[in-house]
Amino acid sequence: MKDLIKDIYPNKAQYLEGETVEIVIEWNPDIKPTDVCISLVVSHLDDKYLSITKAVDNKSGNSIIEIEPLQVNGYGVDISIFDEEKIVATYSTAVDVASSHKDSPRYGFLSDFESEDVLDDEDVLSMKKLHINMVQFYDWMYRHDDLVNEEENYTDLMGKKISLNAIKNKIDLCHKNGMKAIAYGAVYAASKPFYENHKDEALYNSNMQPISFIDKFIIMNIEEKSPWHRHIINEYERAIRVLDFDGIHMDTYGYPKKAVSKLSDDNHIVNLENEFPVLINNTREQLSKVKRDVTLIFNNVGNWPVSTTSVADQDMVYIEVWDPYSTYNHIQSIIRDTRRETDKPIILAAYLKPFMDEGEEAGAYALKILTAAIISNGAYHLILGENQGVLTQGYYVDYTKISDNLFSEIRKYYDFMIRYSDLFYDKSLIDVSMTHAYGDNMEYVFEGDDFSATADSNKIWTIIRESADTKLISLINLKGNDVIWNKGKKQPKMNSAINLKIQVEKEVKDVYISSPEQAAPIKCPYNIVAGERGNILIMDINRLEMWTVIVIKLG
Repeated sequence: MKDLIKDIYPNKAQYLEGETVEIVIEWNPDIKPTDVCISLVVSHLDDKYLSITKAVDNKSGNSIIEIEPLQVNGYGVDISIFDEEKIVATYSTAVDVASSHKDSPRYGFLSDFESEDVLDDEDVLSMKKLHINMVQFYDWMYRHDDLVNEEENYTDLMGKKISLNAIKNKIDLCHKNGMKAIAYGAVYAASKPFYENHKDEALYNSNMQPISFIDKFIIMNIEEKSPWHRHIINEYERAIRVLDFDGIHMDTYGYPKKAVSKLSDDNHIVNLENEFPVLINNTREQLSKVKRDVTLIFNNVGNWPVSTTSVADQDMVYIEVWDPYSTYNHIQSIIRDTRRETDKPIILAAYLKPFMDEGEEAGAYALKILTAAIISNGAYHLILGENQGVLTQGYYVDYTKISDNLFSEIRKYYDFMIRYSDLFYDKSLIDVSMTHAYGDNMEYVFEGDDFSATADSNKIWTIIRESADTKLISLINLKGNDVIWNKGKKQPKMNSAINLKIQVEKEVKDVYISSPEQAAPIKCPYNIVAGERGNILIMDINRLEMWTVIVIKLG
């Protein structure tokens, strides 16, 4: 009976407030038609929100269970199949309901737009199952300085064949599945023919040579007084008007940071960290006249220059992570430092070369640990997209496809993110990992293994965030692994005897634990004892998975 259902997922990556939620049940075509009774429970964190029990059949291929519009939250959905009164199988998924996609930007990518992709919908549908609600259309354009080519078929500057119908169909498919389509568009890259006709609009190095990138593009001057400034914004507007994109991914390359302008024969130094915000703000002003809810994302390559761009008029802070940000601690520090600059959502583009260099198994564990690290610290990760693809480097067209088995495992992590999103992305939760545990700090005491407030090799990493009424503890198991995020990992050693002692200032209302593998919260027994510094909650964890989350609710 376990294989009666082939798959279960919401019919949209994200529902907007007021929309009817639909849960799709794909029946296994190899199982003979039968009538079954299904119990569906929708939960918000550990509270049951509603339940539906109904008889259904698997004669039609798919079934859809409709749920009344839900309030803005992340929800877990647990389904039980009954044979008479006995539960014979269980399944889980998750549903996200938001007032805007900008509140929780889960970013994916598409990069295949050839004629053979016109009728291919599997890429978008697979991202829907990961709850990806924003999709970057990578290298869809004709030229970096001439984005929209209205010919049906064309070849881009990298030699990639493009079908305009494939682009249009995938934009439409994204919209139907609760996703926003974001057009890639570099802010300063021009083809060499364009440069030859606009040499005064380029940027030059201190040797007065034009600055090139991969010997294909010339870097142009984005200063407001440079004609290129309005040229590229007008190209962005064409992409929105002609193809109905929902926003622009404003890409940069991390270099140059400073350059020489030759505008009007007045050679002067251009400091790009000061010019990027002006370009972002002017892009917002112009594109908002075309599409009211337009989305702008700017690429801070190597975490630069977040201090100036994070406060510009863009919707989220997107950071492409490169060396020397090499460890999990660097991942955490990027998120923490950015949070001090802004309360906008944070997206990290951290590509995993182990999938290319070391194989899927090593890459799989690296992906799971990195996913846990990013989500536990309250950020999002651009890594998955096209054709069950995972990004291994900065040219998205060369993605690596992962197996169906790994894709199913990673879906559990993304379901987990949605189910507990109201905790992971709660801005009232303050990180106290370094101030409330270890040394003389006794607010949180971990026993039974080697623990650390920082990501240390062969230890259990503790990330502690709390508010007045919630304590959220993430335990990320690094036993048997190092802390270099872009190296392959192996399955961590499991632990079965962990004890926690946590000081509590209020009445304890609830304690539960969960992990991506178990999904639904499990009530955890605990005791309250009097200690030298006040009441202490004592609890045991019988088994530590790769990523275990503990939630303590106070009243």
